[in-house]
Amino acid sequence: MNNPRQITSLRAAAVISSTIIGVGILSFPRYMTEAGNSSAPLVAFCGVLFSFISYWLLASLCQRFPQETLFVFSRRLIGRPLAAIFTVVIMLLFIVLTGLTVRQFGDVATTVLYKKTPIEATIFLMLLISLLSSRRNVVKFSYIHFFYLPLIVGSILVTILLSLKNVEMLNLQPVLMAPGLQFWKGTREATYLFQSSFVIVLLIPFMEKPGHAVRAGAWAIFLSGAIYVLIVIASVGIFGAEETKLLIYPTLEMARSAAFGEGFLERLDAIFIIIWVISVYTTIYTTYYISAYLLHKLLRFRDQRMASTVLLPVMFILAMLPSNVFESYQWALHLGNAGMMLMFGYPLLLWTVYLLRRHKKKVTS
Repeated sequence: MNNPRQITSLRAAAVISSTIIGVGILSFPRYMTEAGNSSAPLVAFCGVLFSFISYWLLASLCQRFPQETLFVFSRRLIGRPLAAIFTVVIMLLFIVLTGLTVRQFGDVATTVLYKKTPIEATIFLMLLISLLSSRRNVVKFSYIHFFYLPLIVGSILVTILLSLKNVEMLNLQPVLMAPGLQFWKGTREATYLFQSSFVIVLLIPFMEKPGHAVRAGAWAIFLSGAIYVLIVIASVGIFGAEETKLLIYPTLEMARSAAFGEGFLERLDAIFIIIWVISVYTTIYTTYYISAYLLHKLLRFRDQRMASTVLLPVMFILAMLPSNVFESYQWALHLGNAGMMLMFGYPLLLWTVYLLRRHKKKVTS
């Protein structure tokens, strides 16, 4: 490749945004309502803000080293052994995240779409598609996300806008409630959906303008965040806070309430679920890609093709470990907690070492 810097800021934003919009979109309003009742949109909004702060910490650090990924420059900052340990931990996090995400997809797919299809077949096919996609390089990886994003965002926005006409404003009141422990717990859970914005560390060395990484992430996080907040507003506004808590997939029920014209496009939920499958694919594709990339670097394979093949059975076994949908949800929460500490704590550690070394260099000179 003559010019490795082929990824524009817009395409980087597309990768992050299509990764964030994924499997959690169907049940997201329920989690937010359990945390904040009618203040659920505010809980989601605070989650978006915290996610951006965490992203800014990571992306602004990576911008200082535009020629390298996080896994390369971290060796110079904290030493090769410690950097290798953190790289292994991050890789394990994304391997488990991929397994649990594809399991959640399998649970929904066998409940809503393919009721007579074994969940093992659904999970295996999604992993196989992700494996084949992960054999491409980073530039082609970004093109795939850029291709699917307008379809995902456009379809979801149309569904939300059609649903908003059924909103009862009374269901959204009071808008602001005193934020307690449950409120902030919900905010923390909302940030879990944005952890895959970590993919920016792979994109920066290939971006035409690495200095725009924070800006690209801001577009992506606030676009996907706006979609999540609108979905919560529509769900709570249509069903009310108490009923939303009882629905397993409130977003799907919201899509079922949307209709366009009399007798024309009355089953928007069918279109919505197709778009949801595509959005899940782009999310799993990214987490699979990050896992394969890290394994390829750690084991020093020639490229990531072998690494992506090796990971398939591991992720399949991980996906089959939870015994039911509730257990997979609990596992996802625990993983989200661990991921949040890692995604916030590791860049903070690297920032501290970077600033100390720069200060020492200035004093010496």
